[in-house]
Amino acid sequence: MTKTDNTLEISMPADDCVTVFQLDETSVRGRAVHMGASLNKALTNKVGIARYPETVSRLLGEAMMIGAIVARALKFKGRLVVQCHGTNKGAISLLVADCTTDGNIRGYARWDKDQLKEINLDNKNPGAETLLGGGTFSMTIDQGPDMDQYQGLSAIEGERLSDCAEHYFKQSEQVPTSIRLACGQIQELGKEPAWRGGGIMIQRVGGDAARGDTQDAWTTAKALFETVTDAELIDPDVSQNDLLYRLFHESGVRVISTDSVQAICACSKDRLLQTLKSFDDAARTDMAKDGIITANCEFCSTDYTFNLADF
Repeated sequence: MTKTDNTLEISMPADDCVTVFQLDETSVRGRAVHMGASLNKALTNKVGIARYPETVSRLLGEAMMIGAIVARALKFKGRLVVQCHGTNKGAISLLVADCTTDGNIRGYARWDKDQLKEINLDNKNPGAETLLGGGTFSMTIDQGPDMDQYQGLSAIEGERLSDCAEHYFKQSEQVPTSIRLACGQIQELGKEPAWRGGGIMIQRVGGDAARGDTQDAWTTAKALFETVTDAELIDPDVSQNDLLYRLFHESGVRVISTDSVQAICACSKDRLLQTLKSFDDAARTDMAKDGIITANCEFCSTDYTFNLADF
């Protein structure tokens, strides 16, 4: 990776990646995410049909992008779970984005059809606070079965899920943070409509003897950051490289690393089989219909079947 005259010179994938970057000689660092095929796969079933209404898909897509960005910052092998718990005032009662440090993402939403229809009568493009009706935003860090989990909570505030994430970092991490996310469907010539998403997060590193006062650099970076548009974030013809250069070339932007993101679910028939074996015969019989136990993964919509005779 090299940089000449503040120009990024790095080969990176056009989609489905998280990039870590730094504004040279400043206190500002950041991460950017672009998701194409991975996001579309996570939001549709195995035959490409949408699993959720458009507004629910958009919010879940934003949650998965937040998870992908933050999970890549963890210094250990594990996973990050972003959750939004709504209230009875909203249409979405639960959003879950499960993201591993290896870049595997999956998501799930629980929503009420009638409540969503009622909300859409008054608002054709409802945001996070409206769809969730308030509630809580949380991030849970899971380092594995032998380590305690860490969870931070904050209130759902703002119509963009990025607003909720910013509030979380301000309250729980006390790190000045700005986040911009966009998620939507695009239709390229000769192709079916597909989900795409993009996002950028910048953070202010604390000042020290070497850095000095960091406020001016942060103010400048935020002003440049706020010029980015939703269209730029999801445009398939605008790579991360191009977008970061557009925003920060005057500050000297340098890419530190780029890693892939993919939609991979952690479910498996063997894992579910072991869970079913932990129940007694009577419980398994109650679960079965005509001697068959059927289970569905809420994250990827995969159906699994088991014959009672197998036990």
